[in-house]
Amino acid sequence: MCALVMVTMTFMLAACGAQKNDLDAGYALIKKGDCAGAETYLDSTIAAPDHLMDLAYAYFLKGQCAEKAGDATAAYENFYASKVVTCYAVGEETHVNLNTYGRSEFCERIIPARLAKLEPEVGDKAKVEAIEDKVDGILTTRYLQRFQKRLN
Repeated sequence: MCALVMVTMTFMLAACGAQKNDLDAGYALIKKGDCAGAETYLDSTIAAPDHLMDLAYAYFLKGQCAEKAGDATAAYENFYASKVVTCYAVGEETHVNLNTYGRSEFCERIIPARLAKLEPEVGDKAKVEAIEDKVDGILTTRYLQRFQKRLN
């Protein structure tokens, strides 16, 4: 009987490990240095995120890839989107826990520092504001309203 339970538990754990989503696949490719291969998976996550923080993390990873490629404008756009979504998640969090504190750190310090570093490379203030307006419009229209409905 004990052997049957052990075998069943092993299969259940293996099945849980095998259930990867597009964000996991994209992250795995990025870890291997394949940002180009990860883009399809990250775009898929952005198009249909399961969770709000999946959206934030997909944008963050896209920002990292763009930054590595030397595309400051795309990096700024994606990091800014990640910041907006992360800050939104922190503001809407109903149960404060360690994840909330970690997200708050990204919202208030880590991502803003990256944006400040990228801003001079992007160009003048008008270009930065245009990027932020574009991202704000996309996020408000496509995502944040959707997740707001789930939270209510």
